[in-house]
Amino acid sequence: MMTLSEVTPPEGITSTAALDPQKARIARRRRMEINKLKSSCKDQNDVVYSNSRTICYGVVSVKGRRREMEDTVRVEKGFTQVGSTGFDFYGVFDGHGGSHVAEACRERMHVILAEEMVVAGGGVEWGGVMERCFERMDGEVCGGRKAEEVEEMTVGSTVVAAVVGDDVVVVANCGDSRAVLCRDGVAVPLSCDHKPDRPDELARIEGAGGRVINWNGHRVLGVLATSRSIGINRLHFQFVCVTLSIGVAFIKQVGQKLKTSKKLLKTNLISYNGVTILDKVSICYFN
Repeated sequence: MMTLSEVTPPEGITSTAALDPQKARIARRRRMEINKLKSSCKDQNDVVYSNSRTICYGVVSVKGRRREMEDTVRVEKGFTQVGSTGFDFYGVFDGHGGSHVAEACRERMHVILAEEMVVAGGGVEWGGVMERCFERMDGEVCGGRKAEEVEEMTVGSTVVAAVVGDDVVVVANCGDSRAVLCRDGVAVPLSCDHKPDRPDELARIEGAGGRVINWNGHRVLGVLATSRSIGINRLHFQFVCVTLSIGVAFIKQVGQKLKTSKKLLKTNLISYNGVTILDKVSICYFN
C-alpha cells in the first residue's frame, strides 16, 4: 500500500510560494491533490486489492492537473497456462499525447502475450515471446499507417509488464516506466529505462539522423522524453523504436520450487515514470 507523509520545513526557512501568488496557488493545488490521494488510500475507494492465488496487489492512479487520464493498468490473474503452470500478468502503460495507445495496450497486450506463450508451448523462450508480443501490439496500434499519414499524431505509450509464474518472473519494458523488486529492504532494479540521454540510446538516435535536445529535460527532437515507446507519431517512425529490454529471473532451488508470492516478492513494484523520478531505494520506501 502506498503511504504518503508530509515534510515540515525547519524554522526560519520561508517558502517562495508565500512571496509569489501564482506559486502559492500551485502549492495549494498540490496539497489538495495529495490530500485527495491520502483519502483515497485510507478509504480504499480507488484502490484495488486482491488476495487471490496468494499474491496481493494494489493500484492507485492519480490524474494530476491533466485534462484526461492518459495512463492505464491491467492485472490478469491466471491469464494463461502453459502445461500445468499458470501465469499472472501485470502491466502499466504510461500514455503520452492522449490515452488511445495506453487503452489499446490495456485491452490487448495480455491477450497477445497469452497467444504467443501458447504457441511457444512448454519450452517458452521468453526473449522471443516478449519481443513478438510488443511488436504485434505496436503493429495493431499503428494499423499499417505510414510516416506521412501520422505527421500530426503524437500518441504513444511506454510499457512495463511482468509475467509471474511459480518459479519465474519475467519483466519487459519499452520506455521509461520501471520495475523494481524489494526484498528484505534491498532494492533490485528489474528493468532499464530507455532515456534519450543514455549513451547507447543517444548514439542510436543520432545514427538515425535525429537529435536529443535538452528542453525541460533530454528529449528526442526536444519533444519526447523517452527514446522507446509503442505508438503512432512521426518520431516513432524515424527515431523512437519499439525494441524492449527483457529481464528474466528464474527462482529455483535444488529439488524445490520457490513460490514467488511468498519467498521472492516481498515487494515487486512496477510503476509509471511519475514515480521513477525517485531513485530505486526511495521508491521502495515510498511504497
